[in-house]
Amino acid sequence: MKTLKNILFSVSMLLMFSCMDTIELDVKSYEAMVVVNGEINNLDEIQLLRLSITQPYFQSSQKIIIENAVIDLYEDEVLIGSYNYTQDGEYKLSHKGKIGSSYKLEIKLPEMPDHPGFSSKVISSKSEKLEPVSEITGISYEFKPESLVFEEGYYLFIDTYDPKGKGNNYRWKVKVNGEFSNDPRQIMVVEDNRLDGNLITGLDLTYDPFQEGDEIVVYQQSISNTFYQYLFDIYMQALTQESFFDSPAYNPKSNLISDIPVVGYFNASAYHTAGIIIGE
Repeated sequence: MKTLKNILFSVSMLLMFSCMDTIELDVKSYEAMVVVNGEINNLDEIQLLRLSITQPYFQSSQKIIIENAVIDLYEDEVLIGSYNYTQDGEYKLSHKGKIGSSYKLEIKLPEMPDHPGFSSKVISSKSEKLEPVSEITGISYEFKPESLVFEEGYYLFIDTYDPKGKGNNYRWKVKVNGEFSNDPRQIMVVEDNRLDGNLITGLDLTYDPFQEGDEIVVYQQSISNTFYQYLFDIYMQALTQESFFDSPAYNPKSNLISDIPVVGYFNASAYHTAGIIIGE
């Protein structure tokens, strides 16, 4: 038990809370860049990808979207389909990712009179393998009264496990009443080094306490080493923004390749989900 507590303490020191995958980045010396945000996963749902032009880092303003790009998806080096443009810079493809397969994108941008340097340029992604993910074996909550340590409210916990072998990195996303948080300070990821081959019990996934009646769905996600580092870098910048430890913003290392400035990430992930209603 003592060993398990030590493991969980180490895990808790590494956990950062989650956001939806629409992430916009730019350095403080502004330069227009193409933003690619997309994922292929093993869920029975439409796969989404978004294209836009960068805005100043962490500032809210109207997006500059990219319409009518040609976007092809490759599975194990074989073309399996092209995304269809819908609206607001969003593209969709009906395809369920296969665990063990590798995926990459090729994007050809349209003619862009307002950004002629981007017209007809090609962006590709490095291949990512869709790794398996462990199951969530338990989900629970606990009410905590207000104290010097805790805000009053309900706290969410899960049980899971990590298989033996390095490279099983994880991300957790918590959907509350049908919505994910967009706060990059709530990114929650952990790499495999401190977890390998262990049971994980009572993992606290609470950023803000939950309320009675909240409908919760936890998404446990497998992520690559490079996507882990990408998300961790975003979290650290968000955490230190305008603080005593603030440092110049930078663009996290991407898996996208082009001869034009491009940021973002295209990742391959498997998910396991579990849900609960607080107070029931």
